[in-house]
Amino acid sequence: MSKPIALVQISSPQDMRIAPLAHLFVGGALKRAGYEPKVFHINSENLNRAVKDILSIDPMFVGISVITGNQTRDSANLSRMLKKEKPELQIVWGGVHPSLLPKETVKEEYIDYVVNGEGDSIIIDIARMFEGKGRAEDILGLCYKRNGIPILNGPRPLIEDLDQLDLDFDLIDVESHLEHEWNNKRVLGFITSRGCPFNCGFCFNQRFNQRRWRAQSDKKVIEKVTYLKDKYGIDGIKFYDDLLFSNPQRAIRLLEAINLPWYGEVRVGMLHDDMVKKLVSTQCRELLLGLESGSDRMLKLMNKLQTVEQIKRGIKALTKAPDLKPVGSFIMGMPTESKEETFQTVDLALELSEIHPRMRFSFGFYLPYPGADLYDLALKMGFTPPTKTEDWDSLDRWANKLELKWLDWTHDSEYFRKIRDYFNLLPLRDVKFPIISKIPEKRLRERDFTHTKELEILSNLQKKYSHKNNMFSKMVLKSLPYIRSKRLPKNVEINQIPVINNNVNSVPIVSQQKEQAISGIEIKSN
Repeated sequence: MSKPIALVQISSPQDMRIAPLAHLFVGGALKRAGYEPKVFHINSENLNRAVKDILSIDPMFVGISVITGNQTRDSANLSRMLKKEKPELQIVWGGVHPSLLPKETVKEEYIDYVVNGEGDSIIIDIARMFEGKGRAEDILGLCYKRNGIPILNGPRPLIEDLDQLDLDFDLIDVESHLEHEWNNKRVLGFITSRGCPFNCGFCFNQRFNQRRWRAQSDKKVIEKVTYLKDKYGIDGIKFYDDLLFSNPQRAIRLLEAINLPWYGEVRVGMLHDDMVKKLVSTQCRELLLGLESGSDRMLKLMNKLQTVEQIKRGIKALTKAPDLKPVGSFIMGMPTESKEETFQTVDLALELSEIHPRMRFSFGFYLPYPGADLYDLALKMGFTPPTKTEDWDSLDRWANKLELKWLDWTHDSEYFRKIRDYFNLLPLRDVKFPIISKIPEKRLRERDFTHTKELEILSNLQKKYSHKNNMFSKMVLKSLPYIRSKRLPKNVEINQIPVINNNVNSVPIVSQQKEQAISGIEIKSN
């Protein structure tokens, strides 16, 4: 009998509730082929324990799924630790980051093989190779080393029939991956499709999914959701498809059949009165919208195929669904973005929050993904790619530590981080505590980021609410380490901040899960 295969994803503590969907696809494929996958969903703060757990099953090999950002350093550290304990252990990296930079990634001494593209079919060939039933040079999509020189085989075709894939939730402890939201419902992450037909200039999907949208059949999706309802009692779904509404007719058809409260992504240009009625009738609770910028020039540079006026029109349409929470995602620090254009985005977000009182925002940093259209522009304007895989952790949507050399008015990401931090505090407008509630909006409107007391308050709110499983806590947790490291006095105590009503409308995170789940390489671990 073959040895078990360890499939690893490392997540930050606040993301441990999000099911590692990529691993469930890959693990399901391995199980159907007769192998024994063990999925390790690892808390980034517990790498030492993870090493012991992984080695305890004596795996055939370890597959680690990695996206650009903090995961690159955590995964590099884990790989080194495993190699130190067992040098002959074979380490395979897959996912978005190594697919974008396969040769550069496989050069690392702690990585033996890299999967370039989707991991669901290649993983079987890799397992057979380790059993002596195949050769590395014959596996399309595999990158490896020969005498220390990286060799990248030809590309592996995208999987056309997604019905052959299955999200095998039996590989994890589902209870520990339920997100209790929307009046404490049992909400689980799910994916029905891959890719996106649009061509946004900042997106890794340009290369990874080749601008191709592929989907499972209605029958396949409905059968799986029914199984999850019956076995695990789920009563809510978060769809982490790249774009759930790539085909709006299909999306509505599925949502009507599934008949559960849901979260997903739609383009703001699709929002009109009839669509909003369908969103309400299908029990939409939260809606992610890629708004990206308040500057028409920047939207055109991003190739978003939308205008500021269309954004406003879409949000106005959503006011007819007052119980639905729209979440506007913006990108800061794009190549050639001026200071004026940055504040056009700030002003647009504030205006949208007045148009729709439940509107919340997710401000992230531009990440120069290799292969995306804007990557070449970032290079031309001064971006120097990291030479070590672990150093790509400097490019993180929430914690960017990279100098923004492609901007001519500031290279300091701290400026944008302050904007993000104040927008994270904006939901405090809903709290009946006037000393706090007006500060974030005031600072944003006046472009005044010289004060730090609000950020101290944010830290203390985290101490009060981090044990709560709601999205406000998660957003605070995302920002907290960087606030503390930069500006937070050490002597601020929890008892300095009054208790605040926990029914604050919250800010959802644009999770790494959506990037993670497109490809990939969890024993049910902490």
